[in-house]
Amino acid sequence: MGGDFKLDVMPNVQQELGLSDEQFGRLRLFNRILISYNDFRQACEVASLLLDGDLYRNYPRENRQLVIALNMAAVVAYSRPFLNSGSELAHNRLPGRLLRDFITEELNLHERVLIDRNTMMAHSDADANVSIPVVIETDRGPVVIPMNASAYATPLLPEAMQLLRAMALKLQERCFALRQEMEAEVIPFLPRVQPEAPDDPEPGRCS
Repeated sequence: MGGDFKLDVMPNVQQELGLSDEQFGRLRLFNRILISYNDFRQACEVASLLLDGDLYRNYPRENRQLVIALNMAAVVAYSRPFLNSGSELAHNRLPGRLLRDFITEELNLHERVLIDRNTMMAHSDADANVSIPVVIETDRGPVVIPMNASAYATPLLPEAMQLLRAMALKLQERCFALRQEMEAEVIPFLPRVQPEAPDDPEPGRCS
C-alpha cells in the first residue's frame, strides 16, 4: 500500500492522527482484536497439523520432537492475546468477556496453557522449574541431578489439543465478530492511503 502517512515516533501516534483519548483507546482495542484473530488462527492451524496429520500416532516413540515443537507453537500462539504486550498501538490484552461462556473444562485448559507458556515455553521460570538441583551420592562420587521441569515433559495430548483447537476457533470467530462491530466506528479516524497498482506477474507464474 502507498501513501504519505508515516508513523515516525510511536508515542506520538495519537497526536499524529489527531485522536481523542477515547478514540485512541478504541483504536488500540481494534488493533488488539485484529492481531488476536491471527494468533488464534495460527493456534488452530498448528493444532490441526498435529491432529489431522496423525502426528500423535505412536507418540512418544515416533515424532517426539515434532509433536513437542508444534505443541509449543500452538500454546504460544493461543496465549499471546491474553498477555501484556507493552504495545503503544494495541491494548495489552483481549477483554476477558471473550471467555464468558467457556465451560469449566475450557477454562481449566485455558489456565493450564497460559501457565505452561509462562513457565516452561516462552520463559524458563525458576520457581516453576524447581531449579535447585540435587546431589545423589554414588560409589563414584556425587552426581548432580537437574530438577528442571521441561516443555518436553508436558505436551498437550490429543484430547486436550482437540479442545484447544476448538477454543482457538471459537475465539477467532469472536474476534471477527468484534471487528465487524467496531469497524464502522474506527473507519472515520483511520489514515487513508492510495492502493498501488500490482506489478505484472512474470509469464508462466501465478500472480
